[in-house]
Amino acid sequence: MTSYRKPKTSWTATSRRSTVSRNYSMSHQRSKGELRVVKRDGSIEPFMTSKILRCIFNGLEATGQASELTAAMSRGLGEAVTEYLHSVSKGSTIPSRQLVDLVDLVLSQTGHCEAAMAIRHHANLRDRRRKVMMVATPRPTDGRFVQKRWDKSLIVQHLKRQHQLDAPASRMMASRVEQLVFNCGLRVVTAGLVREMVRSELLAWGLMPGALVVKRVRHQKPNSKGKVKDHTDPANPAKGAGE
Repeated sequence: MTSYRKPKTSWTATSRRSTVSRNYSMSHQRSKGELRVVKRDGSIEPFMTSKILRCIFNGLEATGQASELTAAMSRGLGEAVTEYLHSVSKGSTIPSRQLVDLVDLVLSQTGHCEAAMAIRHHANLRDRRRKVMMVATPRPTDGRFVQKRWDKSLIVQHLKRQHQLDAPASRMMASRVEQLVFNCGLRVVTAGLVREMVRSELLAWGLMPGALVVKRVRHQKPNSKGKVKDHTDPANPAKGAGE
């Protein structure tokens, strides 16, 4: 009986598989024929029709046509995109950029050319911003700033590693932070500013442990003599009126 020897694999292939395995939990194992999307950073996640519908809605909202989108129309457009992907992909992976092209095509062929143009414009504008946005990080040796190109995947990795968020939640949070950075209108942002934006988003979603609640200080009204009564406890000066 001939023994079977496992073929050697390159480091790149092994690293890619290990990255994919981290992105999926045991409850999200890929079934036969399931579509997967390859993100720009190389990670892979399951295809979600809800993201296609949100992309379509954003395009219609940008052109003032969102009110015309009924539930039936929304499902019809989403099903058209999904069926086409199943027919051409045959269960393989799909580049995320191809999804934008497909939504553009579906909207154009269903009489929503302005919405398709709005989605295309938004995608191109986002790509240009990612190319010109720089993040400045101080060097620990001399404190001088080193500029590196903006990389949203670093935020995703930070949220997954430090805050134990899953891949979809990390991407959603990173996208919100990215939009906040772009809205600043700056070409260079500091790494500290990006960290504070991430912390603010985590606090807003209740994902930052140890948040402190500060009591509101009560304003004292002066008495008839124009003086404010002192409620400070002589034995405990730190315990005042506002506490």
